[in-house]
Amino acid sequence: MRILKQEDFFIVTHGPTKLFDITERVAEIAKDIDIGLVNVFSKGSTGGLVVLPRDSNTIENYEKDLWKLIPIYGWRHPGNAYAHLRSSLIGTSINVIVEKGKLLLPPRNGIFFLENQFTNARRRHILVTIIVE
Repeated sequence: MRILKQEDFFIVTHGPTKLFDITERVAEIAKDIDIGLVNVFSKGSTGGLVVLPRDSNTIENYEKDLWKLIPIYGWRHPGNAYAHLRSSLIGTSINVIVEKGKLLLPPRNGIFFLENQFTNARRRHILVTIIVE
């Protein structure tokens, strides 16, 4: 296995608990790959990456239910303990197989960045690495 290509990009987010679809950006980086693995990594300790259906009901429910699962308020640690916990449970990277230039995601699914911080216009750094044999 070797790294064939590595590219990064930035997105501007707001939050907390907002999802941002980055599928097309990742697909563009992987479009020339015959077969390989794409690793998508969020540089930072309070964001997250998930694969979800690309429909508004799923996205709305995910954002709402995450509030219930890991609430923002009530922590002994001041500040953003909830954001670090969410990030550690959800993960800051995902792997997706690429075949003939296409991401092998379930039908109608996408790759989403999850903003966990209270923020407006935060610049997030995403690193995409293509691994091949």
